[in-house]
Amino acid sequence: MLTNYAEEMMAAIRLGQLDQAQAAFKKSLANDDDDLIYSLAEDLYAIGFVAESKEAYLHLAKKYPDEGDLKTALAELAIEENDLDLAQDYLAQVPEDSPAYLQALMVKADLYQSEGLMESAEHALNQAYALAPEEPVVVFALAEFYFATGQYHQAIRQYRALLLQGERRIAKVDVAARIGTAYAAIGNVDNAIAYLEQIKPIDLTIDTKFQLAFLYTEKKADDDALPLFQDILEADPQYTSVYPLLGQLYERIHNDAEAVKTYQLGLSYDQTNPILYRLAGLLLFKLDELDQAKDYFQKALALDDQDLATYSALADLNLAAHDYQAVIDTITAANDRDLVDPRFSWDLARAYHALENEDKARENWLIAAEDYPADGDFWHDLADWYHEIGQRDNERAALRKAVDLDPDNFELAERLADLELD
Repeated sequence: MLTNYAEEMMAAIRLGQLDQAQAAFKKSLANDDDDLIYSLAEDLYAIGFVAESKEAYLHLAKKYPDEGDLKTALAELAIEENDLDLAQDYLAQVPEDSPAYLQALMVKADLYQSEGLMESAEHALNQAYALAPEEPVVVFALAEFYFATGQYHQAIRQYRALLLQGERRIAKVDVAARIGTAYAAIGNVDNAIAYLEQIKPIDLTIDTKFQLAFLYTEKKADDDALPLFQDILEADPQYTSVYPLLGQLYERIHNDAEAVKTYQLGLSYDQTNPILYRLAGLLLFKLDELDQAKDYFQKALALDDQDLATYSALADLNLAAHDYQAVIDTITAANDRDLVDPRFSWDLARAYHALENEDKARENWLIAAEDYPADGDFWHDLADWYHEIGQRDNERAALRKAVDLDPDNFELAERLADLELD
């Protein structure tokens, strides 16, 4: 009975006996038949023994210099070792009439992609598709190419062709999940959810659960999103992308206490997330916890001093806290970074008025009036300012605007009526 040294090598690898594995490898090349050596080369490549796989293929290539399968295998190994010129050389040796030409085109597409030559990669894949339009591996490769390059409509078409062939899972990729992700990328939330919901719960990866939960939040389907977010955090509490979305979900269902806990728990795992700090600060601001909210806003800006939303929130908080110089300082810091929010002029107008700098207040009221032509609250505020500085005609004009914008505000209407009698 002949000894199968290839199997002996694989058994030694499984047992961690690498010296014995190397000895068996040399015996395999010297004694095993070529089919066994070819299978061994494939197995070694699959488990990451690239050097040994290459040696086995080269051993066979010396005996069969015209064998296309060996050329494509060696090209794949060359790509693995980042020797792209060598890979090109091997692929150029596979003629179009070779049974290995289809695989050579697939490897060529990988090579072009690794070089950033996307048009060439697509051309190679389309050549392969023309040769074998029903071959699942070819269709999948084309779909993956379109998916990776953001051509989602084309990717969906190819993935759906695979599903019609009964190919639900290829190379450990769930095709329905890919379709759902592609639909999500083009903004078709309903179709994205429909495909992702086809995945059996046991087959849902943590990333797919997150994506589905995110899509549910887009549809405000909070009852569907909540258990998925909770499942993710139970499996991996450091999956920090969940915390901002889950916290906002709790806010949406009016569970502020749970929202605060969620933001704070997220920050215990990720103290470098400015969005979490901002969201926590906004909620605490709403809950009138001004000192803690301000601390969170400042930490957010320490991490990202280009976040306009945080500057705006901090300016509003300082205004609410009657820290008018801090309002000015916050907005100045934002403007110094070329960050501009129309609300800044409104906030500055109120801050300068409180500090009795009416020239600066007037300047900012006039700027804000251009930014808020249809905001009844703004015109109410402006009318109050004109009242306080004693400009009755301007107060009357601002009140008329406010009443036009909010005709159901009887208090404003009565105030305007009284002014009209003067």
